[in-house]
Amino acid sequence: MLNQQKKIDNLPWLADIKDQLSTLLSTGKCSHALLVHGREGTGRRQLALWLAETMLGVDPLRAVGATNDDSGGAGHPDLCVIQPLTDKKTQKTKKSIGIEQIRETLIDEFLHLTSHGNSGRLAVIWPAESMTIDAANCLLKSLEEPPDDVYLILITESIRRLPPTIVSRCQRIRIPIPAREEGLEWLQAEVPGADLGNLLDFAGGAPLAALDLHQSSFAQTADEYAADLRGLEQRQMSPVEVAGRWQANADLALRWLDWRLSRRVRSCLVGPSDNASAETGGATGQTRAIQQTLQACFRQMAQIRELRRLLNGGINAELSIAGLLMDWYGGLGRQESWTDYG
Repeated sequence: MLNQQKKIDNLPWLADIKDQLSTLLSTGKCSHALLVHGREGTGRRQLALWLAETMLGVDPLRAVGATNDDSGGAGHPDLCVIQPLTDKKTQKTKKSIGIEQIRETLIDEFLHLTSHGNSGRLAVIWPAESMTIDAANCLLKSLEEPPDDVYLILITESIRRLPPTIVSRCQRIRIPIPAREEGLEWLQAEVPGADLGNLLDFAGGAPLAALDLHQSSFAQTADEYAADLRGLEQRQMSPVEVAGRWQANADLALRWLDWRLSRRVRSCLVGPSDNASAETGGATGQTRAIQQTLQACFRQMAQIRELRRLLNGGINAELSIAGLLMDWYGGLGRQESWTDYG
């Protein structure tokens, strides 16, 4: 949902963007269609809520409700939030924003109405990349000729996942990933005494994502994933058994495995120790072992990324993950625990 407890004032890496947008708004040079893009967990939604507060003069935590029903999920009449709906039968969030939400909820029921105040109206679409092709095409007309008192904000993780026709009609605002030191300093202020460096690295440098991982006890989950891989290498667990454990949160497990393999690749490229050279039979044996490890890692990483893409298409997650993990049965390489990635 769009509702976020962390406000933009608590996110120092967004200060420059906030100042730039404040200047554009005060001088009337801000586009009526804004595309906010950046990694998840860097504050994209917080920026959108700050814009809502600035434009509409309301507290965004009160303006945006915790629902995502057909009403658009907004508590303020001049604020409309479009995001994937909850399936009424399964109670699960749908994976896409359909044309009905854009045409009916946004255009017919919001854009064509009169503003309740003097500050105009604001519509937020998140995540914008979840719009179907028909929904995106339906939105184009509103992006080309928005009403004078309406601002449209699209939030996405990557502009490459949006149609070029959508991107070209918006003013882009890129949310940066803060320097690692700045991200760690912020996390230490949020969770005093905790060492969240590994979580920040896993989150790609996104502090809010790292904080969410910490609050969900992901470090423990990651150690469980590592133990499963050790079980595979030692032939104490089967790929089907591990896949059954991972399927409930398949995308997160695959993200962890991809990250873990990336760390191994970097370790190989940096160079092994003298002890490793002796164990593998000198320089020639060592080079051969490194090449084999790199090939295995790159093959797995390519398979993982393709599988993550296909998971949204309704394929059988358990069987697909089991097929991926066959390479680990009997040993893909040395297993490390979460704490080895300091």
